[in-house]
Amino acid sequence: MFFSVQLIFMIFSIILMCIIFFTLFKFRKEPAVIYLLGLVICRIFYASSVILEKSSHLLQDKLIFRNIQQTSLLFIVPLFLLFVLELTGRNRVIKIQWKITLFSVFILFSLCTWFDSYLHIVFYTVELIDGQLITTRTIYSNIFNILCYSSIAVSIYLLFRYVWTIHIDLRKPGILVLLFASIPFVLEIIRFANPQWSTWIGTLSTLCGMTGTLMLLVILRYKFFSIIPVAKNVVFDTFQEGMLITNASQRVVDGNKKAIQFFSELGYSNFYGRHVSELLEQWPKWCSLTHSLQQGSVEIDTWLNSERKIYRVNVYPLSTLPNQRQGSVSLIVDITEQQGHLEKIAQLNKLKDQLFTIVSHDIRSPLAMQFQLIELLEEDLDSFDAEHLQIIVKLGEQIRHTLGMSNNLLEWFRSQREDVVLRPQLLELSDAVEECCQLLGISSEAKNLNISNSIPTGTYVYADREVVLLVVRNLLANAIKFTPVGGSIQINAQLSGKMIIVSVRDNGIGMAIEQVEQLFVASQIHSSVGTLGEGGAGLGLLVSKEFIQLSGESIWVESVLGQGSVFYFTLRGGAEI
Repeated sequence: MFFSVQLIFMIFSIILMCIIFFTLFKFRKEPAVIYLLGLVICRIFYASSVILEKSSHLLQDKLIFRNIQQTSLLFIVPLFLLFVLELTGRNRVIKIQWKITLFSVFILFSLCTWFDSYLHIVFYTVELIDGQLITTRTIYSNIFNILCYSSIAVSIYLLFRYVWTIHIDLRKPGILVLLFASIPFVLEIIRFANPQWSTWIGTLSTLCGMTGTLMLLVILRYKFFSIIPVAKNVVFDTFQEGMLITNASQRVVDGNKKAIQFFSELGYSNFYGRHVSELLEQWPKWCSLTHSLQQGSVEIDTWLNSERKIYRVNVYPLSTLPNQRQGSVSLIVDITEQQGHLEKIAQLNKLKDQLFTIVSHDIRSPLAMQFQLIELLEEDLDSFDAEHLQIIVKLGEQIRHTLGMSNNLLEWFRSQREDVVLRPQLLELSDAVEECCQLLGISSEAKNLNISNSIPTGTYVYADREVVLLVVRNLLANAIKFTPVGGSIQINAQLSGKMIIVSVRDNGIGMAIEQVEQLFVASQIHSSVGTLGEGGAGLGLLVSKEFIQLSGESIWVESVLGQGSVFYFTLRGGAEI
């Protein structure tokens, strides 16, 4: 009766192992699973031969089934070893020739087992006592078995280390699978140490199909054969930033390799289980964020290997339950190099500002002096003959052009600085426009242009005076440049809500649609020749746009090729807003 119940359980265990095999077969393309399938096949053969040995009565029959058991156990060793090496990523060091050699060794010893009746290498004696097969092993067999058990023990150790380094969510179930997998190994060691227990130990080992089913349930539950947990583990450890995970009790529960390296260089060779107040004592702000489980960012600096390092630490709360924070993760980003670059850029910008200030003074001052001298000469043109008159006119044009270009260049540079400050004030717009018209009077008279300032007296805007003069001067100079001799230019202003729209209209050569679209693009500076061959750097409109945008206003243009252009820009009107 007892044997029948035992037989039923063993057959049921084999059925479970077959189910395990067909379930694992679905994952055969995953890393290492092919070796795991071989292990399950060996266990099925082993369990079946144990049942057949118990059911047979003749010595020769029992010996055949015992040899099947030994062969199955022998092949479990290389399969398990290769499974572990591939799972832990060490299979790259194992060449195909070495794998063939490894299997050849076990095939050879298996053949020795089958032909032991002639060779007497494996067993000293083989006896049938009370229906049980009792064997005594030779010294060669014992040494080989010890090597096999040692190989499996090392493989289990490697597997344990691998499981311990994976993500914490998979660590506990991974150790549970390892414990289940170790049961047959422990039973075989007991069997090896006490050969007289061979029969009932073999029965217990057969029943391990049930523990194998539990292993399978854990494996499927946590998706051990999915690439996602492996990928998460790889990303976690290969992340270039340090990651420190703490629980609600403020103790460190996990960290990647970068975090381990960071704290080991600070003198903490093992930070697992340490309280954050001890670990982060020198950075109270970081410690406070992890203690309060609040999201935040803090910059820290420390000395590592006699080198000052600067890090940005981003702290994020962790929560798996609604409205219940269960820990935090700190992302440690090394910004030392970035900070060094920023400091160098700041130094270079400061040097650039100083150089530009010096150069601008050295260039603009002589040009301004020349401009004043040429104006004095132009006031007394009647006293010069025709030849000298032409020279003075050309010289005046060149000086005005050069001075205007240098002013635009310097103003553009000023607009690019972060510390540029505008000083808006209540400004009479008509007077400001009239000042620009007078400044460019000689240029317009040279082309016999009619410039009309149609802005009513008493029109006030709230704007920076220098910005208004700069923009009007540039737009007016642009209109003069592209308006033919005898043309007209009109400057007007129209109230629109709280804004005043200023327009500069000319009846010049106009622009094509493509030119209009590219006119205010900072990356493409366009310079066209005027109606009398006037040149330019193309910076006037760009500088005007920059300062209008700094003022919070807008600028745009309407133009038809051959009919002229109208430039518009807005200013805040009336009084201070």
